[in-house]
Amino acid sequence: MYTAILWDLDNTLLDFNASETYAFHTSMKYAGLTSSDALLALYSKINLSFWKMLERGEITKDVLLNQRFASFFEAADITGVDVPLFRDNYQRLLAGIACEIEDSLTLCRLLHETHRQYIVTNGVASTQRSRLHLSRLEEVMDGLFISEELGCEKPSAAFFARSFEQIPDFKKEETVIVGDSLTSDMAGGNQAGIACCWYNPRQYPAPEGIRIHHTIHTLWELPALVGRPDIHRPAAP
Repeated sequence: MYTAILWDLDNTLLDFNASETYAFHTSMKYAGLTSSDALLALYSKINLSFWKMLERGEITKDVLLNQRFASFFEAADITGVDVPLFRDNYQRLLAGIACEIEDSLTLCRLLHETHRQYIVTNGVASTQRSRLHLSRLEEVMDGLFISEELGCEKPSAAFFARSFEQIPDFKKEETVIVGDSLTSDMAGGNQAGIACCWYNPRQYPAPEGIRIHHTIHTLWELPALVGRPDIHRPAAP
């Protein structure tokens, strides 16, 4: 029986891809540049590579935030851009939009009646807190564990150890992490010794080498796994 749920935020409870698309295209417009889906795809690929390096401990958060756009503009052969200004505009725009996935607020509000819920995320602290506030997800969470504030990145054992220290009466056997990332959420759960629930809406094949206890293709499959089979997604109006 799981009594505590650790939720990943981006592309699990909130649609990061939608927020990224808006922030990128708008930042390009502010910079006087012509944007396109191809340029967004290039930036997303470069951005993801920086986050993966961060997960592996190869770079710091400061390097990621200060170098990813410089690398993007170089790869796109775009010159004359005020990169720090672009970075600041992008981060501000990203912080100002929060798009739910699958009525996630309703789901978490219902689970809040019986379960403790926590956010575990690697995002920029100010941005994540803003998006959690806008989405109102902060209202149904018992704690927010953000790598920038803890001083270590998910999936490190230290990230989870510092998070667990802040959970009253914490019990590993009653805790499950839910997230879309194999390298961050599932690998982190493995290192932490807790149950892992992979949110896999695109139904990718399960990988080898990572222990996954549960796989869900919609967030609303989770209640039955944590002892709340009475919870169902409300019908669309």
